[in-house]
Amino acid sequence: MKLTGRFLVAAAAVLLLFPAVADASFAKVGTAGAQFLKLGLGTRGAAMGGAFVATADDASAAWWNPACLVRVPGTQVQLTHTEWFEDVRYEAGVVTREFPMIGTFALQFGLLSSGDMDETTIEQPQGTGETFTCSDMVVGLTYSRMLTDRFSTGVTFKYVHEGWDDINASGVAVDLGTLYNTGFRSLRIGMTIQHFGGELTPDGEFDDYYSGSDSTSTYTAYSLPMTFKLGLAMDVIDEGPHFMTIAVDGIHPNDNVEQVGIGGEYWYNGMVAIRGGYRVNTDEEGLTAGAGFRIPVGGQTIALDYAYADFNRLDMVHRASLGFEF
Repeated sequence: MKLTGRFLVAAAAVLLLFPAVADASFAKVGTAGAQFLKLGLGTRGAAMGGAFVATADDASAAWWNPACLVRVPGTQVQLTHTEWFEDVRYEAGVVTREFPMIGTFALQFGLLSSGDMDETTIEQPQGTGETFTCSDMVVGLTYSRMLTDRFSTGVTFKYVHEGWDDINASGVAVDLGTLYNTGFRSLRIGMTIQHFGGELTPDGEFDDYYSGSDSTSTYTAYSLPMTFKLGLAMDVIDEGPHFMTIAVDGIHPNDNVEQVGIGGEYWYNGMVAIRGGYRVNTDEEGLTAGAGFRIPVGGQTIALDYAYADFNRLDMVHRASLGFEF
């Protein structure tokens, strides 16, 4: 108990210090690419302000924290649609399967499409009359298992690809996660490192108009948006049909200041859920909310979930997911 208590105090101190560290640091926006990797899977975590690292117990755990995948029983399938800004759409999905005595596996994917954009050049800054598209893709394989009766770990290997018209860049990334059940009530501590990998380098060459002479240059490599997250979660109500979880996550990205996500989820009779959250120290995103339904059909369950995020001066972002539990 003494060791657990010290661990909890240290974890809480880290979370409390995140805003202070953010104030003392400088913004690193624009220092990493492949930003679509931050969009994630599912809607529950998004509706809870991103506070899902120690909470995830559905198929989307493969993205939020691979160590949480051990909390996902049987076989699950989840598909997510995200309406981003300016007609940008993100489609994602994941399939999970539990193998007793071996562990839990998941296969996930994400596809982002920009839609048609007008092409401009140095000679024709108002547009050439042609259009082009940008598209991003990620495919990942996750494995998670219990190491003790309270501690689990997980890893995801991902292939990442970005394309801008006829220019492409691709590489490999890794997610690592842990989840620890403290034994104090239902308090859980989760930690994860996402999108850890080498730089991506676009292929081909481009006309360099700023070198002082007509010449071609190769593209500069860029980093992936590696992110460290530490989360605490506890089930504060578990009486009859009422069940409620609260969570807080500290987020340390390599391309921005530190942030904090705070959220909660209330279930009635295990069938209807209401969720809410707030993102602290972000440029635009703040309030988040959502709802969900779990519908038993025969021996299976269908899950329907919705989430939105208020980006203030930008448009609101809407997410919807459809899940199947076998």
